[in-house]
Amino acid sequence: MTREEDEFLGEFFRAVVDDEPLLPNDSRYVPLYEGDGLQEDDPVALLATAIRYAKQSVQLLAGFRGIGKSTELRRLRQTLETIGYKIILIDIEDYVNASTPVDVSDFLMAVAGAFGEAVVDEALLGENVLKESYWERAVAFMQTRVELKELSGEFGGRVGAGTDVEAAKVNAELAAKVGFKANLKEDPTFKSRLQEKMAGHLGALTADVRKFFEDCRKEFVTKYGPDVKIVVLVDSVEHIRGTSVNAGDVQASIETLFATHHDKLKIPGYHVVYTIPPFLKVRYPNLGSLYGVGAVQMFPAVKVKDKRDGVVTMGLERLRTVIEKRQPAGRRLLTPEEVTRIIVESGGHLRDLLRIVAEVIRRTRTLPASSAVVTSALDQLRTESLPIAEDDAVWLAKVARTGGAALESREELVHLARFFDTNMVLCYRNGPEWYDVHPLIKKHVMDLAKQVEERDKARSSQG
Repeated sequence: MTREEDEFLGEFFRAVVDDEPLLPNDSRYVPLYEGDGLQEDDPVALLATAIRYAKQSVQLLAGFRGIGKSTELRRLRQTLETIGYKIILIDIEDYVNASTPVDVSDFLMAVAGAFGEAVVDEALLGENVLKESYWERAVAFMQTRVELKELSGEFGGRVGAGTDVEAAKVNAELAAKVGFKANLKEDPTFKSRLQEKMAGHLGALTADVRKFFEDCRKEFVTKYGPDVKIVVLVDSVEHIRGTSVNAGDVQASIETLFATHHDKLKIPGYHVVYTIPPFLKVRYPNLGSLYGVGAVQMFPAVKVKDKRDGVVTMGLERLRTVIEKRQPAGRRLLTPEEVTRIIVESGGHLRDLLRIVAEVIRRTRTLPASSAVVTSALDQLRTESLPIAEDDAVWLAKVARTGGAALESREELVHLARFFDTNMVLCYRNGPEWYDVHPLIKKHVMDLAKQVEERDKARSSQG
């Protein structure tokens, strides 16, 4: 391989492993929903329309990780900013512990705290306009109801021997203001105790959070006029997933948050969009009725195949453009036939598509990459999802045959969420939404499920 070819591959590799959300004006951005037959299902257009038509709203956007959802939220932001809306985009993962159960109390605090920081950081309001940050306000609220030292031994500061008690009190309050945000995210013990202590004060906490948003809105009105329209986009809620030990508890907490406490997630005078994990839409199929007409949108994979595994040309061309935008000279690496093969095997999942291309680049020694190299790259990514347990294979095969992802019992939620999180199951939209097993593992799944079913049938006939 020549030095020029090596530099070409290195540049191509860096372009496809860059996993940051794109802005709509980025040269690499591809409008996936432009064109006849696609626009009516554009989640961003549907969200934007509801926001434009309603005085206030709460909408939920479900989507798989790596599908392009965060990029599309930025398109929603740009779309609304163009017509005068004030948009605050926050990443909730910066404020909560994604591996522990979430409660409505700490979630509301996190949203309010993130919002307060964002309006200052993005210069939507002046730094000194807000009389106090939400974290300061939260500490004041807490101090009227619980002893801060009850939440965490370090949280309220320490009083040393010979220290002036009043000065120590001031130091404790200062430490609390600085530490509240950090403890909420980093200290599971603090978070657990906070949830316990707030259980009897939820109504008051909700009112206090809403008062903070009301006070902020007044400042927006002062600066931008009485007709100002404000939208809060809360991203990465779907990243709250727990660990192998507590996944069930974390998932149950997410369901409780959005299904039981839906009324507390509404912020009077604002439009709010929360991202949610896709399992929630399956687990609570009538969730949208709690929030309003069309309040739940699913962000699907790009449809590169139909229910009969036939190739869908429009989706194929969209993803071919995705690769070309990353590297216009991509044909030096992959023939059109191999590009088609890679796209189909990706299942229309954007991150998986780019991962496959990166793996092909990593294995290429001469240009263009041979069919054997592409096969080797696909095998590598397939291996990362194997082995598959027999019970999982039977359930996945059922998804493949029916196009549905129904739960027979609540206990299966943990497994469904895992299938979604690991992209073993993908969602598509062609009118109604439907599900299928990821193409990389589908044949293995169907073969294994058939073996299990034949074995069980033989045992049954013998018994």
